[in-house]
Amino acid sequence: MSATITVVVPTRDRPRQLARCLRALEGAGVDGLEIVVVDDGSTRASEVAAAAAVAGARLVRLDGQGPAAARNAGARAATGDVVLFVDDDCVPAAGWASTLTAAVLRTSGVVVGGAVEVSADAGVWLRASEALALAAERGSGLVRTNNLGCRRTLLLDVPFDETFTAAAGEDRDWCVRVVRDGATLTREPAAIVEHRADLGARTFFWQQLRYGRAVYLLRRRGTHVPISIGAHLHALASGFREGAPVGLSIMAAQAATATGFVLEMGSRQAH
Repeated sequence: MSATITVVVPTRDRPRQLARCLRALEGAGVDGLEIVVVDDGSTRASEVAAAAAVAGARLVRLDGQGPAAARNAGARAATGDVVLFVDDDCVPAAGWASTLTAAVLRTSGVVVGGAVEVSADAGVWLRASEALALAAERGSGLVRTNNLGCRRTLLLDVPFDETFTAAAGEDRDWCVRVVRDGATLTREPAAIVEHRADLGARTFFWQQLRYGRAVYLLRRRGTHVPISIGAHLHALASGFREGAPVGLSIMAAQAATATGFVLEMGSRQAH
């Protein structure tokens, strides 16, 4: 593989998860693989730095500007021709970096999303969250940034919108804008990461509230892509196939998302 590769890992206050992710990258089997860790305002900065140092990663520090700014900083710091993004709570499978990079290089002007899986012992909340995320991908045609690759030049030409300061909506906004700029979104199911988020009920519902707020912001910006009813129904059906708790969690998430939308609308109108 002639192209050079940089893996960018945004992180904040999750040194244990970061270390696990970086250990998986150490065994990627790619010569000269560059890893850039972007610490976005961790209070446990020394632990994050130690995890990055063990893996031989370069460390970039921000002061809590959000995941969009962290990805932009990582892309600017990267020296590779191809930039791959993975979240700190994900574990790349063997061959992930080379497989995703090969898909990026196969066709010019593409953004490639890999596959996100959960372990067999994943909890109810993570299973529900992943079912909803997959529905959003399938129903809108967009790709997720916890497993994504493209040319570095594309990221510099079309950076993430840093006015999205929370982890919600910034990836969907970027996908829409990069397609408008001429890129093509595609998928490589053989490039797999396992999502191992520590997701409880409180975190899950805050996540869904953020997503609802993000939908309102996306609509205001003209970058909202509605998710088809069929995708929603498929997520619900797949959730109930995994058990009533997962299906009911998905139903409750829809209410939380709607609540987030209303709250954001009210906040904007009040100002």
